[in-house]
Amino acid sequence: MELQPALGGSRDWAAIAEGYLDSGDDVQAHMAAKEATNRQPDNAVAWHIRARASLRLDKRADALFEVNEAVRLGPHVAEFYATLGDVRCAETDWRRAREAYSRAKALDPANPFYAVGIANTYVDDLDTAISIYEDAVRENPSNLYFREGLAVAVAESITEQWSELADGGRAITSAAQLEHARRGLARLDSLDLSGPEFDEAREQVDEIRRLADRATRVQWYGSDHMGAYLLGTGVAITLFLIGIAAGNGGLGFLAVLLGAGIVVLYVRRHRMAGWQWMRRQVSESVRRTGLQDRSS
Repeated sequence: MELQPALGGSRDWAAIAEGYLDSGDDVQAHMAAKEATNRQPDNAVAWHIRARASLRLDKRADALFEVNEAVRLGPHVAEFYATLGDVRCAETDWRRAREAYSRAKALDPANPFYAVGIANTYVDDLDTAISIYEDAVRENPSNLYFREGLAVAVAESITEQWSELADGGRAITSAAQLEHARRGLARLDSLDLSGPEFDEAREQVDEIRRLADRATRVQWYGSDHMGAYLLGTGVAITLFLIGIAAGNGGLGFLAVLLGAGIVVLYVRRHRMAGWQWMRRQVSESVRRTGLQDRSS
């Protein structure tokens, strides 16, 4: 059954509210929709417009009451349940949001936005969200919103597997995390994110790529124990010179071994990939978070 806005008095306040909402004037939209519901309390469309305006104004409690009225009056209108899902998402009530979107999808299976609404509720199960988004992108390749949503979900699935720092940030501290990032970036490279609509998503992807490149790069890192290394090297040189002067080949050979050992130790401790250096800098509790190497 298609619901039509009911008239109240000589003016169609629901239509007026819809016009305000379309123009971005959310305050006026809410006022007009409220007038419509005051005049026609059984006007489900007006309650729905009122809920959408409240949600835009971040009045979530009002929006929840209003959209529930719309659902009560129009229990077979998919759009009402979708807005209920939006309100529940704003409250981070993911379970109830998923139920609302699922009801909308059941009423209107052909609308891909309802499936994507369900995907957005899987904040702790990004693999499921990605699978739903991939279906939506495959079936609607020209829909930029779906493609952006897929890109963001894949990007978040990369960083959620990194180790979590004390400040809430993320860092790569294992080879498994680095490999996971590479696979995710390859997946993102298969998407066309070239348009201006994807600026924000591209920034997120570029930052992940920068961090992955830094984690891959092998370079020299400084030491807080340079004095000890220099002292050891000095001792090795001194022993070598003494051995040469005394004709003591054994002492000279020992000095060479000592010097070589110091060099090898320095290289092993201070020349490495970025993720290995980061792993040494963080605490054990941080290292235990995120995707782990099989041998860890």
